[in-house]
Amino acid sequence: MPEYGVLELPPIRRIRYGPGSAAGLADALDRAGVSRAVVLCTASLAREATLLARVEHYAGDRLAGRVTDLPAHVPRAAVRRAADEAAAAGADGLVSFGGGSVIDAGKAVAAAMAGPRGACPPHIALPTTLGGAELAGHYGVTEPLAGRPVKVTHTREDVTPAEVIYDASLTLATPDRLWAGTAVKALDHAIEGLLCAAGPRPVLDELAQAGIRALAESLEASLLSAGGPLAARQRCQVAAWQCYPAPGSLVLGLSHRIGHVLGGSYGVPHGVTSAITLPAVMKAMRESAPGALRIAGRALDKSAPLDLARPADGDPDRAAQLLTGLIGRLGLPLRLRDVGVARSDVATVADLVAARFPASLDQLGGGGAAALSELLSLAW
Repeated sequence: MPEYGVLELPPIRRIRYGPGSAAGLADALDRAGVSRAVVLCTASLAREATLLARVEHYAGDRLAGRVTDLPAHVPRAAVRRAADEAAAAGADGLVSFGGGSVIDAGKAVAAAMAGPRGACPPHIALPTTLGGAELAGHYGVTEPLAGRPVKVTHTREDVTPAEVIYDASLTLATPDRLWAGTAVKALDHAIEGLLCAAGPRPVLDELAQAGIRALAESLEASLLSAGGPLAARQRCQVAAWQCYPAPGSLVLGLSHRIGHVLGGSYGVPHGVTSAITLPAVMKAMRESAPGALRIAGRALDKSAPLDLARPADGDPDRAAQLLTGLIGRLGLPLRLRDVGVARSDVATVADLVAARFPASLDQLGGGGAAALSELLSLAW
Protein backbone atom coordinates (compact mmCIF):
# COMPACT_ATOMS: atom_id res chain seq x y z
CA MET A 1 0.00 0.00 0.00
CA PRO A 2 1.42 3.46 -0.88
CA GLU A 3 2.48 5.61 2.06
CA TYR A 4 0.60 8.64 0.76
CA GLY A 5 -2.54 8.99 -1.31
CA VAL A 6 -5.60 11.13 -1.97
CA LEU A 7 -9.21 10.07 -2.38
CA GLU A 8 -11.29 12.73 -4.14
CA LEU A 9 -14.98 12.26 -3.40
CA PRO A 10 -17.70 13.80 -5.58
CA PRO A 11 -19.69 16.79 -4.27
CA ILE A 12 -22.96 14.83 -4.08
CA ARG A 13 -24.69 15.66 -0.84
CA ARG A 14 -27.09 12.72 -0.72
CA ILE A 15 -27.83 9.42 -2.46
CA ARG A 16 -31.21 7.77 -1.94
CA TYR A 17 -31.60 4.15 -2.97
CA GLY A 18 -34.16 1.38 -2.99
CA PRO A 19 -37.45 0.69 -4.79
CA GLY A 20 -39.82 3.56 -4.05
CA SER A 21 -37.07 6.02 -3.11
CA ALA A 22 -38.11 8.34 -5.95
CA ALA A 23 -41.00 9.42 -3.74
CA GLY A 24 -38.39 11.55 -1.99
CA LEU A 25 -37.91 13.77 -5.05
CA ALA A 26 -39.87 16.68 -3.56
CA ASP A 27 -37.71 16.55 -0.44
CA ALA A 28 -34.58 16.45 -2.62
CA LEU A 29 -35.72 19.54 -4.51
CA ASP A 30 -36.54 21.35 -1.28
CA ARG A 31 -33.11 20.48 0.17
CA ALA A 32 -31.49 21.90 -2.97
CA GLY A 33 -33.56 25.08 -2.78
CA VAL A 34 -35.43 24.41 -6.03
CA SER A 35 -38.92 25.86 -6.41
CA ARG A 36 -39.31 25.47 -10.21
CA ALA A 37 -37.82 22.33 -11.77
CA VAL A 38 -37.72 21.25 -15.40
CA VAL A 39 -37.58 17.50 -16.00
CA LEU A 40 -35.22 16.36 -18.76
CA CYS A 41 -35.75 12.97 -20.42
CA THR A 42 -35.70 11.21 -23.78
CA ALA A 43 -38.58 10.92 -26.21
CA SER A 44 -38.74 7.17 -25.51
CA LEU A 45 -39.32 7.71 -21.79
CA ALA A 46 -41.88 10.38 -22.58
CA ARG A 47 -43.73 7.88 -24.76
CA GLU A 48 -43.62 5.38 -21.88
CA ALA A 49 -45.72 7.88 -19.98
CA THR A 50 -46.32 5.97 -16.73
CA LEU A 51 -42.83 6.35 -15.27
CA LEU A 52 -42.47 9.98 -16.34
CA ALA A 53 -45.88 10.73 -14.79
CA ARG A 54 -44.63 9.21 -11.51
CA VAL A 55 -41.53 11.40 -11.51
CA GLU A 56 -43.55 14.52 -12.26
CA HIS A 57 -46.07 13.58 -9.56
CA TYR A 58 -43.25 13.23 -7.05
CA ALA A 59 -41.98 16.70 -8.03
CA GLY A 60 -45.40 18.10 -7.10
CA ASP A 61 -45.99 21.81 -7.41
CA ARG A 62 -42.27 22.38 -8.03
CA LEU A 63 -42.69 21.06 -11.60
CA ALA A 64 -42.21 23.89 -14.10
CA GLY A 65 -42.02 21.92 -17.34
CA ARG A 66 -40.29 19.18 -19.26
CA VAL A 67 -37.85 18.76 -22.15
CA THR A 68 -38.32 15.39 -23.80
CA ASP A 69 -36.36 15.48 -27.07
CA LEU A 70 -32.79 15.00 -25.85
CA PRO A 71 -30.90 12.68 -28.23
CA ALA A 72 -27.93 10.44 -27.46
CA HIS A 73 -24.38 11.81 -27.27
CA VAL A 74 -25.61 15.29 -26.21
CA PRO A 75 -25.38 17.40 -29.39
CA ARG A 76 -24.52 21.03 -28.67
CA ALA A 77 -27.64 22.28 -30.51
CA ALA A 78 -29.89 20.16 -28.27
CA VAL A 79 -28.17 21.57 -25.17
CA ARG A 80 -28.79 25.15 -26.30
CA ARG A 81 -32.42 24.40 -27.10
CA ALA A 82 -33.03 22.73 -23.72
CA ALA A 83 -31.32 25.57 -21.83
CA ASP A 84 -33.54 28.10 -23.63
CA GLU A 85 -36.67 26.11 -22.79
CA ALA A 86 -35.68 25.76 -19.13
CA ALA A 87 -34.95 29.49 -18.87
CA ALA A 88 -38.27 30.34 -20.53
CA ALA A 89 -40.04 28.18 -17.93
CA GLY A 90 -38.37 30.14 -15.14
CA ALA A 91 -36.54 27.03 -13.92
CA ASP A 92 -34.19 27.32 -10.95
CA GLY A 93 -33.36 23.59 -10.96
CA LEU A 94 -33.17 20.53 -13.18
CA VAL A 95 -34.25 16.90 -12.82
CA SER A 96 -32.58 14.48 -15.24
CA PHE A 97 -34.55 11.25 -15.63
CA GLY A 98 -32.99 8.61 -17.85
CA GLY A 99 -29.64 7.24 -18.91
CA GLY A 100 -26.18 8.69 -19.15
CA SER A 101 -26.85 10.90 -22.17
CA VAL A 102 -29.80 12.60 -20.45
CA ILE A 103 -27.81 13.05 -17.23
CA ASP A 104 -24.86 14.47 -19.20
CA ALA A 105 -27.33 16.73 -20.96
CA GLY A 106 -28.56 17.90 -17.55
CA LYS A 107 -25.01 18.87 -16.61
CA ALA A 108 -24.47 20.63 -19.94
CA VAL A 109 -27.77 22.50 -19.63
CA ALA A 110 -26.91 23.56 -16.08
CA ALA A 111 -23.56 24.90 -17.30
CA ALA A 112 -25.22 26.72 -20.20
CA MET A 113 -27.77 28.33 -17.89
CA ALA A 114 -25.00 29.48 -15.55
CA GLY A 115 -22.57 30.85 -18.10
CA PRO A 116 -18.80 30.82 -17.59
CA ARG A 117 -18.79 32.39 -14.13
CA GLY A 118 -22.34 32.06 -12.84
CA ALA A 119 -23.75 29.52 -10.40
CA CYS A 120 -25.24 26.39 -11.92
CA PRO A 121 -28.85 25.59 -11.02
CA PRO A 122 -29.13 22.54 -8.75
CA HIS A 123 -29.48 19.22 -10.53
CA ILE A 124 -31.19 16.05 -9.24
CA ALA A 125 -30.57 12.79 -11.14
CA LEU A 126 -32.81 9.72 -11.37
CA PRO A 127 -30.80 7.20 -13.42
CA THR A 128 -32.50 4.43 -15.37
CA THR A 129 -29.27 2.82 -16.61
CA LEU A 130 -25.97 1.77 -15.03
CA GLY A 131 -23.32 3.98 -16.68
CA GLY A 132 -22.59 6.19 -13.65
CA ALA A 133 -22.87 9.63 -15.29
CA GLU A 134 -24.77 10.85 -12.25
CA LEU A 135 -21.66 10.51 -10.06
CA ALA A 136 -19.27 12.73 -12.01
CA GLY A 137 -18.71 16.40 -12.71
CA HIS A 138 -17.55 15.79 -16.25
CA TYR A 139 -19.78 15.38 -19.26
CA GLY A 140 -19.48 14.94 -23.00
CA VAL A 141 -21.01 17.21 -25.61
CA THR A 142 -20.87 16.39 -29.32
CA GLU A 143 -19.56 19.35 -31.27
CA PRO A 144 -19.16 19.80 -35.04
CA LEU A 145 -15.40 20.14 -35.46
CA ALA A 146 -13.59 20.18 -38.82
CA GLY A 147 -16.61 18.74 -40.59
CA ARG A 148 -16.92 15.74 -38.24
CA PRO A 149 -18.98 15.35 -35.04
CA VAL A 150 -16.56 15.01 -32.12
CA LYS A 151 -17.46 14.34 -28.50
CA VAL A 152 -15.69 16.87 -26.29
CA THR A 153 -15.34 16.27 -22.55
CA HIS A 154 -16.01 19.17 -20.16
CA THR A 155 -15.45 19.25 -16.41
CA ARG A 156 -17.19 21.52 -13.95
CA GLU A 157 -17.72 20.44 -10.37
CA ASP A 158 -20.94 22.36 -9.77
CA VAL A 159 -22.84 20.49 -12.49
CA THR A 160 -22.56 17.27 -10.45
CA PRO A 161 -26.04 16.30 -9.25
CA ALA A 162 -26.72 17.54 -5.74
CA GLU A 163 -28.67 14.35 -5.12
CA VAL A 164 -28.94 10.99 -6.87
CA ILE A 165 -31.92 8.68 -6.51
CA TYR A 166 -31.40 4.99 -7.33
CA ASP A 167 -34.93 3.60 -7.57
CA ALA A 168 -35.00 0.27 -9.42
CA SER A 169 -38.75 0.58 -10.02
CA LEU A 170 -38.00 3.45 -12.43
CA THR A 171 -35.81 1.17 -14.58
CA LEU A 172 -38.58 -1.17 -15.71
CA ALA A 173 -38.87 0.46 -19.14
CA THR A 174 -35.11 0.27 -19.79
CA PRO A 175 -34.54 -2.23 -22.63
CA ASP A 176 -32.33 -5.22 -21.87
CA ARG A 177 -29.69 -4.22 -24.43
CA LEU A 178 -29.36 -0.74 -22.94
CA TRP A 179 -29.35 -2.04 -19.35
CA ALA A 180 -26.72 -4.67 -20.15
CA GLY A 181 -24.59 -2.31 -22.22
CA THR A 182 -24.43 0.31 -19.51
CA ALA A 183 -23.58 -2.42 -16.98
CA VAL A 184 -20.52 -3.18 -19.11
CA LYS A 185 -19.75 0.54 -19.02
CA ALA A 186 -19.85 0.30 -15.21
CA LEU A 187 -17.45 -2.65 -15.38
CA ASP A 188 -15.26 -0.51 -17.64
CA HIS A 189 -15.04 2.10 -14.85
CA ALA A 190 -13.97 -0.46 -12.28
CA ILE A 191 -11.62 -2.51 -14.45
CA GLU A 192 -9.92 0.43 -16.12
CA GLY A 193 -9.55 2.00 -12.70
CA LEU A 194 -7.61 -1.11 -11.66
CA LEU A 195 -5.60 -1.27 -14.89
CA CYS A 196 -4.56 2.38 -14.88
CA ALA A 197 -3.82 2.82 -11.17
CA ALA A 198 -0.22 3.53 -10.23
CA GLY A 199 -0.50 1.10 -7.31
CA PRO A 200 -2.93 -0.30 -4.74
CA ARG A 201 -5.70 2.10 -3.69
CA PRO A 202 -7.42 1.69 -0.32
CA VAL A 203 -11.23 1.84 -0.48
CA LEU A 204 -11.39 2.12 -4.29
CA ASP A 205 -9.90 -1.29 -5.06
CA GLU A 206 -12.18 -3.02 -2.58
CA LEU A 207 -15.26 -1.23 -3.89
CA ALA A 208 -14.27 -1.95 -7.49
CA GLN A 209 -13.97 -5.67 -6.81
CA ALA A 210 -17.26 -5.75 -4.90
CA GLY A 211 -19.01 -3.93 -7.74
CA ILE A 212 -17.53 -6.22 -10.41
CA ARG A 213 -18.56 -9.33 -8.47
CA ALA A 214 -22.10 -8.03 -7.81
CA LEU A 215 -22.63 -7.31 -11.51
CA ALA A 216 -21.18 -10.69 -12.49
CA GLU A 217 -23.65 -12.38 -10.11
CA SER A 218 -26.76 -10.24 -10.68
CA LEU A 219 -26.69 -8.84 -14.18
CA GLU A 220 -28.13 -11.74 -16.16
CA ALA A 221 -30.88 -12.29 -13.58
CA SER A 222 -31.76 -8.57 -13.67
CA LEU A 223 -32.71 -8.54 -17.35
CA LEU A 224 -36.39 -7.99 -18.04
CA SER A 225 -36.37 -11.04 -20.32
CA ALA A 226 -35.30 -13.09 -17.27
CA GLY A 227 -38.04 -11.67 -15.07
CA GLY A 228 -35.91 -8.73 -13.91
CA PRO A 229 -36.74 -8.94 -10.20
CA LEU A 230 -36.45 -5.57 -8.52
CA ALA A 231 -33.96 -6.93 -6.01
CA ALA A 232 -31.54 -7.91 -8.80
CA ARG A 233 -31.99 -4.59 -10.60
CA GLN A 234 -31.48 -2.68 -7.37
CA ARG A 235 -28.33 -4.69 -6.65
CA CYS A 236 -27.02 -3.77 -10.10
CA GLN A 237 -27.62 -0.07 -9.41
CA VAL A 238 -25.65 -0.25 -6.18
CA ALA A 239 -22.94 -2.31 -7.90
CA ALA A 240 -22.53 0.32 -10.61
CA TRP A 241 -22.14 2.90 -7.84
CA GLN A 242 -19.44 0.72 -6.25
CA CYS A 243 -17.66 0.57 -9.60
CA TYR A 244 -17.49 4.38 -9.80
CA PRO A 245 -17.67 5.86 -6.28
CA ALA A 246 -15.08 8.61 -6.70
CA PRO A 247 -14.69 9.60 -10.36
CA GLY A 248 -12.06 12.23 -9.58
CA SER A 249 -9.81 9.52 -8.14
CA LEU A 250 -10.11 7.09 -11.06
CA VAL A 251 -7.90 7.16 -14.13
CA LEU A 252 -9.97 6.11 -17.14
CA GLY A 253 -7.88 4.94 -20.03
CA LEU A 254 -7.81 3.60 -23.53
CA SER A 255 -11.11 1.72 -23.50
CA HIS A 256 -12.97 4.89 -22.58
CA ARG A 257 -10.95 7.03 -25.00
CA ILE A 258 -11.68 4.76 -27.94
CA GLY A 259 -15.31 4.78 -26.82
CA HIS A 260 -15.43 8.58 -26.94
CA VAL A 261 -14.26 8.53 -30.56
CA LEU A 262 -16.65 5.74 -31.53
CA GLY A 263 -19.54 7.48 -29.77
CA GLY A 264 -18.98 11.04 -30.89
CA SER A 265 -17.81 10.36 -34.46
CA TYR A 266 -19.62 7.10 -35.31
CA GLY A 267 -22.71 7.21 -33.07
CA VAL A 268 -21.99 3.92 -31.26
CA PRO A 269 -23.65 3.87 -27.78
CA HIS A 270 -21.12 3.90 -24.93
CA GLY A 271 -22.35 0.67 -23.38
CA VAL A 272 -21.81 -1.03 -26.71
CA THR A 273 -18.38 0.53 -27.17
CA SER A 274 -17.24 -0.78 -23.79
CA ALA A 275 -18.39 -4.29 -24.72
CA ILE A 276 -16.02 -4.15 -27.70
CA THR A 277 -13.13 -2.08 -26.41
CA LEU A 278 -12.69 -3.29 -22.82
CA PRO A 279 -11.89 -6.96 -23.60
CA ALA A 280 -9.54 -5.80 -26.37
CA VAL A 281 -7.69 -3.41 -24.05
CA MET A 282 -7.46 -6.06 -21.33
CA LYS A 283 -5.87 -8.50 -23.78
CA ALA A 284 -3.44 -5.81 -24.96
CA MET A 285 -2.39 -5.09 -21.35
CA ARG A 286 -1.53 -8.66 -20.44
CA GLU A 287 2.16 -7.81 -20.14
CA SER A 288 1.87 -4.28 -18.72
CA ALA A 289 -0.76 -4.93 -16.00
CA PRO A 290 -0.88 -8.65 -15.10
CA GLY A 291 -1.54 -8.00 -11.40
CA ALA A 292 -4.55 -5.78 -12.07
CA LEU A 293 -5.90 -8.33 -14.54
CA ARG A 294 -5.62 -11.07 -11.91
CA ILE A 295 -7.61 -8.90 -9.50
CA ALA A 296 -10.28 -8.22 -12.15
CA GLY A 297 -10.41 -11.91 -13.07
CA ARG A 298 -10.92 -12.97 -9.46
CA ALA A 299 -13.80 -10.48 -9.13
CA LEU A 300 -15.42 -11.68 -12.37
CA ASP A 301 -15.17 -15.35 -11.42
CA LYS A 302 -18.42 -15.92 -9.55
CA SER A 303 -17.62 -19.63 -9.11
CA ALA A 304 -15.43 -18.88 -6.07
CA PRO A 305 -15.88 -16.65 -3.01
CA LEU A 306 -14.37 -13.17 -3.32
CA ASP A 307 -11.68 -13.20 -0.65
CA LEU A 308 -10.14 -9.73 -0.63
CA ALA A 309 -7.69 -10.68 2.13
CA ARG A 310 -5.78 -13.03 -0.19
CA PRO A 311 -3.53 -11.94 -3.07
CA ALA A 312 -5.08 -12.55 -6.48
CA ASP A 313 -3.31 -15.20 -8.53
CA GLY A 314 -3.90 -17.20 -11.68
CA ASP A 315 -3.72 -16.50 -15.39
CA PRO A 316 -4.09 -12.78 -16.25
CA ASP A 317 -5.82 -13.80 -19.51
CA ARG A 318 -8.70 -15.21 -17.45
CA ALA A 319 -10.21 -11.77 -16.87
CA ALA A 320 -10.77 -11.01 -20.56
CA GLN A 321 -12.08 -14.54 -21.12
CA LEU A 322 -14.64 -14.23 -18.33
CA LEU A 323 -15.72 -10.77 -19.44
CA THR A 324 -16.05 -11.86 -23.07
CA GLY A 325 -18.20 -14.79 -21.97
CA LEU A 326 -20.49 -12.52 -19.96
CA ILE A 327 -20.82 -10.02 -22.81
CA GLY A 328 -21.66 -12.84 -25.22
CA ARG A 329 -24.37 -14.21 -22.91
CA LEU A 330 -25.85 -10.71 -22.69
CA GLY A 331 -26.17 -10.62 -26.48
CA LEU A 332 -23.98 -7.56 -26.91
CA PRO A 333 -21.66 -7.10 -29.91
CA LEU A 334 -18.01 -8.00 -29.49
CA ARG A 335 -16.56 -6.63 -32.75
CA LEU A 336 -16.39 -3.22 -34.36
CA ARG A 337 -17.71 -4.59 -37.63
CA ASP A 338 -20.91 -5.59 -35.80
CA VAL A 339 -21.73 -1.96 -35.00
CA GLY A 340 -21.29 -0.47 -38.46
CA VAL A 341 -17.61 0.50 -38.31
CA ALA A 342 -16.06 -0.30 -41.68
CA ARG A 343 -12.64 -1.91 -41.97
CA SER A 344 -11.47 1.24 -43.74
CA ASP A 345 -12.50 3.32 -40.69
CA VAL A 346 -10.13 1.53 -38.30
CA ALA A 347 -7.12 3.63 -39.28
CA THR A 348 -9.15 6.83 -38.86
CA VAL A 349 -10.31 5.74 -35.39
CA ALA A 350 -6.69 5.02 -34.44
CA ASP A 351 -5.55 8.42 -35.70
CA LEU A 352 -8.31 10.24 -33.80
CA VAL A 353 -7.57 8.41 -30.54
CA ALA A 354 -3.81 8.99 -30.86
CA ALA A 355 -4.30 12.69 -31.66
CA ARG A 356 -6.84 13.44 -28.94
CA PHE A 357 -5.64 11.12 -26.17
CA PRO A 358 -1.90 10.52 -26.70
CA ALA A 359 -1.21 9.75 -23.02
CA SER A 360 -3.61 6.78 -23.10
CA LEU A 361 -1.28 4.95 -25.50
CA ASP A 362 1.16 4.52 -22.60
CA GLN A 363 -1.06 1.66 -21.43
CA LEU A 364 0.19 -0.42 -24.34
CA GLY A 365 3.67 -0.81 -22.90
CA GLY A 366 5.63 1.32 -25.35
CA GLY A 367 4.03 0.02 -28.54
CA GLY A 368 2.44 3.40 -29.21
CA ALA A 369 0.39 4.01 -32.33
CA ALA A 370 1.37 0.68 -33.90
CA ALA A 371 0.05 -1.24 -30.87
CA LEU A 372 -3.16 0.81 -30.94
CA SER A 373 -3.68 0.01 -34.62
CA GLU A 374 -3.16 -3.69 -33.92
CA LEU A 375 -5.61 -3.56 -30.99
CA LEU A 376 -8.29 -1.93 -33.14
CA SER A 377 -7.70 -4.30 -36.02
CA LEU A 378 -8.21 -7.25 -33.68
CA ALA A 379 -11.32 -5.56 -32.22
CA TRP A 380 -12.70 -5.12 -35.74
